Amino acid sequence: MDMKELIRQKLHETKSELVLEAVSAYFDRVGYTKPKMQDIAKEVGISVGALYKLFPSKDELFFAYIAYQIRLFNKRLQERCAACEDPYAALLTYIKLKIETFISKKKAIEDPILGDPLFFLKMNVHRENPAKPVYEFLEKQFAKLSQECRLKEIEPMRLAYIFNGHIIAYIEYWINFDGELLGKEEEILATFLEGIYEEKCK
Repeated sequence: MDMKELIRQKLHETKSELVLEAVSAYFDRVGYTKPKMQDIAKEVGISVGALYKLFPSKDELFFAYIAYQIRLFNKRLQERCAACEDPYAALLTYIKLKIETFISKKKAIEDPILGDPLFFLKMNVHRENPAKPVYEFLEKQFAKLSQECRLKEIEPMRLAYIFNGHIIAYIEYWINFDGELLGKEEEILATFLEGIYEEKCK
């Protein structure tokens, strides 16, 4: 790749990130289903043509939005866990950040598409999974935990996916019944660990 092409690519990436930042705030307020590309372009402050140059379709924009949110989440997770001394603290931090993220986006996740995890899975069937670094973080924590405690015969990456689903179940209950989520981190972790311990840590 020559220098001109590299500069063009970097400019494209920077512009895309700025647009995604504005789009994220918009989706957080109004959801994903209702706005058309024309509405999104107007909200962001660029022409419809310029928006289509960055994201050729609304589906492309949606996937970019998901990937952008996951990148932000992973960045915050790494920052918060820099001081975590053990896997238990790291898993608690993960739960708390996940809950805080969903609470801040309650309007967006009430959208019938944004709130449907199966839609995310369908998107990922044909693409690289943007959540891979997050699952690798969880895999690492369960691998560490297995060195401290005897766990049932479940591989760490599989545990990472099951753990994430366990948290989502609590969040779905909160969405439907508007219960309390903050402060439930230890309960959420404890109920999960009870199911995977062969014997408790001492």
